[in-house]
Amino acid sequence: MKKNIVLILAAFMSLAMVSGCNAEETKTVEWYLAPENKDALDAKIKECRNNPGELWDTPNCVNARRAAEKKMLGGKFKKVKEPAIPTF
Repeated sequence: MKKNIVLILAAFMSLAMVSGCNAEETKTVEWYLAPENKDALDAKIKECRNNPGELWDTPNCVNARRAAEKKMLGGKFKKVKEPAIPTF
């Protein structure tokens, strides 16, 4: 029984180490918006579109998409005032 627990723990630890090897540093939206990181933004968008099944919801793909949206739309939006509901 003790040997089984040790084997299970060893398996989980090795799995955790292997999954950690492929982790990339998470970049922020502001990082992707910086002019010097334009090539990195373009490359990340291309990578995410090429493999959306695995990458689309990863932090860097989400941040790159948001940065691209801000860049495309100008990133400046005015708040719209809610219309008043007339009272009768």
